[in-house]
Amino acid sequence: MNKNMTPLNGEDLEAWWERVPGARRFLQDMASEAEHNKAVVADIAEDDVEGFITIFSEVIQRRNYSTVIERYDLNNDSGEEDFVTELAAKFAPDYVPDLMSDSMIMDVVSKGILSGYVVFIKVNVKLNWLTDLVSDFNKVNSLDKGTLIFLTSDTMPSQITMNLTDYISPYDVQFFAINLLEDTHLSQIEKLYTATLTSKLAGTSAVVAKNLASAELYQNGLELAKEVLGNSFSEHRFEQVVWETQIQFALPIVETIRERLIKRNQAALNKILPVADEFGKFLEDPLDMELRHLHFYGGGDKVFSQSDWELLETVYRIRNDLSHLFTIDTERLKHLFTLSD
Repeated sequence: MNKNMTPLNGEDLEAWWERVPGARRFLQDMASEAEHNKAVVADIAEDDVEGFITIFSEVIQRRNYSTVIERYDLNNDSGEEDFVTELAAKFAPDYVPDLMSDSMIMDVVSKGILSGYVVFIKVNVKLNWLTDLVSDFNKVNSLDKGTLIFLTSDTMPSQITMNLTDYISPYDVQFFAINLLEDTHLSQIEKLYTATLTSKLAGTSAVVAKNLASAELYQNGLELAKEVLGNSFSEHRFEQVVWETQIQFALPIVETIRERLIKRNQAALNKILPVADEFGKFLEDPLDMELRHLHFYGGGDKVFSQSDWELLETVYRIRNDLSHLFTIDTERLKHLFTLSD
């Protein structure tokens, strides 16, 4: 975890793993795997592993109070035999392997050495032998023979891996973030905008979302994103995300204001129509007029009052900048959001 990041507290953990739909389904499916005594690989963002272990342990022990939660730190250089030997020694120091067994892990499971345990194993590198070990474990495992949960943020074979990204949608992260923003001074639309930014930047990490979802992301997003995302931060990607989110929020407001201006000034606009624009488009109905038409044909005091002209200028410039792939600064965005009321 980025050392500057704040981990999830108990309330956050409950909100993410038990109230966010995708995270809740993942947790439930993992718990079902554990209850059926299997070896399973869970692909979760590295920053979220500790929180997952905490909440998963609580869930499992609520379902089966006699379950014992253990952790095993895997040596990244371990081969399969080294791993199973160390695992067996941890739980059964007197274990003697059966040399006639098809595999060492099958022997360990068959002898019930892991019975009653759920063992979390953090994996930081891809293990080529993990597929065979999981397969062998699950071939012979049965009720009360134990569970192994490998937690990784590295790519593992899909046939043995439960991937959190398959469960989490941007709306899940947005839902989590907007609840984190509830007590900020931001307006409702500013909260939704900031939550959307968070969902695009945080991926499936609840910890990253927690550290991004703040008024600071709305007001000074670049610096906060640099701090939170660390080595994974890309200024180009950040600017792209901001632009995409501004387009998503600004254009509906701009369109609403365009229609509002036309309806308010329809009689005056009818007097300058019909007309053909510079591209040969024939304009007969005021509602067919785009912002550029309103700005060009209705300039000065031809159509609009001073206040309506200033409003048109504002949304026209914003629409023009976004259309040319430029982002707009926070002050202009704030002003636009006030116009949506």
